[in-house]
Amino acid sequence: MKKIKTNITNRAIKFVEFDTEKNWISDFPNDNWCLILIANEKKTNYFEEIIRKSIDRNVGYICGVGKQADLIHNIADEEIVFRDIDIDDHFLPKHHIMTVRYEDFENGIWFGLNLTFNSETKINQIVIVDVTKKAFDKTTELINKFENGYLPAD
Repeated sequence: MKKIKTNITNRAIKFVEFDTEKNWISDFPNDNWCLILIANEKKTNYFEEIIRKSIDRNVGYICGVGKQADLIHNIADEEIVFRDIDIDDHFLPKHHIMTVRYEDFENGIWFGLNLTFNSETKINQIVIVDVTKKAFDKTTELINKFENGYLPAD
């Protein structure tokens, strides 16, 4: 897990390249955080695992970014509803988990870093999970642009 330093938000930002051979969830927060999940290829099993484990760690906001943003958003919503209505007792945080999606990379990262607020739980940390394993440089370059006043187009 890499830390990204920036002055555009007072939240701690961490970046993880998703790898099934590593214990990628071990450094995730247990409360007060937002997940930004970047994915362009359809990797449904990975998305499901990341979302399930994030919910188990009290995620407050899930933001899907990239070509698979809609799928990520739908999987997150389905997992939340399943845990809520299933006959078996499944963990759900005491707060509602907000979900959003942005296919556009710049808008998704901007939103995830700056506009992910949940009235029921404070968001102190952002964890960016990159399933593409190609987005670290692109993400840090974009954050540098944000620091210099850049705003993505609508």
